[in-house]
Amino acid sequence: MNPEIEMKSVSELVSAVEGLKNDGCRLVVMTCSPAPDAYDITYTFDKVGNLSHIRINAEEGAEIPSITGVYPGAFVYENEIHDLYGFTFRGLSIDFNGTFIRTSVPYPFRKQAAEPKVTKVPKETAPQAAVPKEVEK
Repeated sequence: MNPEIEMKSVSELVSAVEGLKNDGCRLVVMTCSPAPDAYDITYTFDKVGNLSHIRINAEEGAEIPSITGVYPGAFVYENEIHDLYGFTFRGLSIDFNGTFIRTSVPYPFRKQAAEPKVTKVPKETAPQAAVPKEVEK
């Protein structure tokens, strides 16, 4: 396992990903997490049990090139990151336009996201689970 993460600029992303694809790596996962002044988007790849990581640092709301032209399955991760953090992926092959993950507030994982509204239902008025009746023979 390789714990090192290779930092790339947004403009270097697609060519770095193409290099890993040409080397026989498969995309494992993409993650997004808050960084001190922006967000880190980390791409993890595998080749015969050896992991490689690429990370870009992007400001809130930035437009990032999609890697779906290299790894078509990345559309799942890119739509998820869009819906939770608000990043736009330029050239995304399958774009759910913000409906992949439905949330009560837009971009709930942004640093300044509004608090979701929670409605509490009193126990006595909450619907009860149906209890199955025994089947007669």
